[in-house]
Amino acid sequence: MGPSSIVKQPTYAGGAFAVLAAACVTGVLASRSVQVSIAGVETIGSLLLLGSGVVRRRGYRVLGGSLVVGGSGIVCLALGLSFLAPGGPFERLSFLGGTVAMACVVLGVFPLYRSWTRPLVGIGVALFSCSLVGLAWATNIGGPRLLLGVGLTIVTWDVAEHAITLGDDVGRSARTYTVSVTHLAGSLGVGLAAGTVAVAVSSVQLPPIPIAALALLLGAFLLLLFVLFLGDSEWLSGRRD
Repeated sequence: MGPSSIVKQPTYAGGAFAVLAAACVTGVLASRSVQVSIAGVETIGSLLLLGSGVVRRRGYRVLGGSLVVGGSGIVCLALGLSFLAPGGPFERLSFLGGTVAMACVVLGVFPLYRSWTRPLVGIGVALFSCSLVGLAWATNIGGPRLLLGVGLTIVTWDVAEHAITLGDDVGRSARTYTVSVTHLAGSLGVGLAAGTVAVAVSSVQLPPIPIAALALLLGAFLLLLFVLFLGDSEWLSGRRD
């Protein structure tokens, strides 16, 4: 296969891991069991949507098209259910933001359009961040849950970016499962180490910090990362292949 025949799109394995990480963030944003179920439904639809690419690549175009329609329908159903799910206004709004963010990540690694991959993933990460900050500001979700959500958001971003970059380098159809698993393990390891440090620091007797202030601090950190991401984005700089 020559360089010109390489399909420069996010890799299947990396895209699937990014979707699973995004599903975990959406689960963190879920305040009720029914919302967790809705997040699971959206995850199933998202994986069906991604799997359609593998099926079509193997020549089963009708089945692949059916998976696209079915997966898209399930994702849309989950978005509608998240809007109608019971709960307080801030809980519902934060969870709705999480489901929309997950849909953006899915469309970014699917991809809906090649030049939209990084912008859609960036929008999804920004929505996750805003939803976490909003939920922490309006409700008492606790520091560990907030840190878990922020850590998983960063993992989602990192894994999706790796899938996009790897797809640009070796093509979407290359066998990248081992590389993607290794990268995911590294991202989770860094997140676990950071969480351990955060828990250790929280055990030290310090003046109490309001959860809202912590939420704003973490939100500002994610916003800084997002700005740095946009600064290197082909979409923002106007570069095209």
